[in-house]
Parts: sequence; structure tokens; C-alpha cells
Amino acid sequence: MNPASHHASAAHDQLLHTAVDWLIRFESDTLSEADRLAFEHWRTADPAHEMAWNRVAGLLDDSLSIVRDAGLSAPGQVQATQRTLLGTRRRKFLRGALVFAGLGGASAIVANRSMPISQLMADLRTGTGQRLTFSLSDGSSVELNARSAADIDFNQDTRQLHLREGELIATVAPDAQRPFIVRTSQGTVQALGTRFLVSQRAAQSQVVVLEHSIDLRTHDGQQMRMREGEGALFTSAQIEPIAGNAVARAAWSDGMLAVENATLAEVVDAYKPYYSGLIRLSPAAAELRVFGVFPLDDPGHALRTLTYTLPLKMQHYGNWLISIDIKQA
Repeated sequence: MNPASHHASAAHDQLLHTAVDWLIRFESDTLSEADRLAFEHWRTADPAHEMAWNRVAGLLDDSLSIVRDAGLSAPGQVQATQRTLLGTRRRKFLRGALVFAGLGGASAIVANRSMPISQLMADLRTGTGQRLTFSLSDGSSVELNARSAADIDFNQDTRQLHLREGELIATVAPDAQRPFIVRTSQGTVQALGTRFLVSQRAAQSQVVVLEHSIDLRTHDGQQMRMREGEGALFTSAQIEPIAGNAVARAAWSDGMLAVENATLAEVVDAYKPYYSGLIRLSPAAAELRVFGVFPLDDPGHALRTLTYTLPLKMQHYGNWLISIDIKQA
């Protein structure tokens, strides 16, 4: 995508988010006349605003159409879903329907949240909420966290995995003639032992050595040998050692999330691959610090427990949306 197209797409997405935010505000019983006038001003200020508003306003009908169509093959299950959706007020449902506000229509977004479209051609992949272990041809194994994808490139000289996105734990079989390497967008991790974790994030990668040691090399030539128990975050040009218990970052292999003085934003990021809807976190709530061990497989329940220990309020709209904000005194 060229820069102009990327900018246009980002601007379009922002308009859709703004339109949904206006719908959410209309839920409030304290919405002032000034707020209503501000909405009318926004809506009429640009034809693109009116189009975004109409697009979001149509999401409810599109979403219920999907439910009705599914009912042809599973009427009991879908009737229960319909009761959940139709039992909420129109605007409250639309808050959850933000998950559908993307390209390709509601059904494409639903499918993408289950199995990301970008991962469909990957050699190894997992969908939302899945953790799978794959056996490789050399006797090694790779466990993928939820919504992760990797490609295999084994030949007579080397064994390489390209981690497209998400996280993996590699347990490496010995082969003195063929090094085992995991590539990310920022660099490479070469096994010097048996077990290590690699994560591919939006702007950086992560490695944690679970057994023996590894050699880390960034694309710009920075290098570090790391031993068991050590971890690092790295970009193409920089390596930053992880302080504290780096091995705890592999707790997802056991279905758990272990955090020590993490931001709530980091906790939410860890739960997004396990939730098929949207998790919205206010900027103020994002900076709160979190300690503890939480189960991964029920994001709604786990995040709700944080409201007992942190000044948070959470609204949960079925499987569509979790909204978290600071609780007002």
C-alpha cells in the first residue's frame, strides 16, 4: 500500500471510530443540548462524516442479517444470540458492533477475528483463542500462541522459521550440520540449545531463553548471546534486556498470563488474541499497573477481576465488545 492509500485508509477508519463514539455518547442520560449540536455540526461538516455515520448506523441490520442466515442451520443457537442482541438497546448494541467497522463488510470482519486473513497461507497458524503444538520434520516442535503464524524453510544447510506475527516457543532437536533460526521483522534468533520463545509485535520483537542459550542478531548488526532465564526486546537497530522474571512471559504455554508491574495496556494486548470481539481501553486506564497471574481462556472474566482491585469500570456486551475505563470517584 502506498503512503497516500495508507493515509486514506487510516482516515476512513478514524471516521468510523468517531461515528461509533457518537453513538455511544447518545446512550448517556446526561447528553446535553450542546453535545447534540456538536454532533450535528460534525455530521454535516463533511460528506465523509455523513457517510461514516450511515455506515455505522447500518451495522445493526447487517449483523442481525448474519444471525438470521445462520439460523437456517442452527436455529436454537442463533435464536439465543438474537435474544442477546435484540435485548440490548440499539445504540448499546452498536457499541459492540464496532468490531464490524472495517473493509469487506461484517462477515469478513467476523471471519478475520476467528482466523486472520493474512495468516491463511502460513505453514503454521492458530486462530483466536487457539494454542497449538506442531511437530517438524527434523524432530523439533513449535508451539504457537493464539492468532500466530509462521512459515517453515528447511533445506540441507539450515532450518529456518519465519514468524509472521504472534508468539512461538521452539523446542529444537539437535542437528550440528543445520542451525535452527527464527526470523522476525527485526532480526534473527539462532538456537544454541533446546527451547526459547520469540514474539513478533508491531514495532519490535521479543526473545526469552527457556533452556540453554541463543544468539540474537538484529538486521542492523547488533548482536547478543543470551542464556537461560534471560530475555530481550529488540528492534532492527537496538536490543533492550528485559528486567525481572523474563521466563514468566512464557506462561501462555500453560494457559496463563503472568505479569509483574505491567501496564493495563500490556495486559489487554495479551488478551486480544483470545477475544473474538473488540477490547476498548481508555488512555487513562491504559497506564494503570497490574500484578498477578490470570487465566487466558476467558478474557471477560479475567479482565473483570481487575475491577475489584483497580479503580476501573468495565462494560461487557456479549461477545462483541469489552469497554474499560477509569471509575469516576
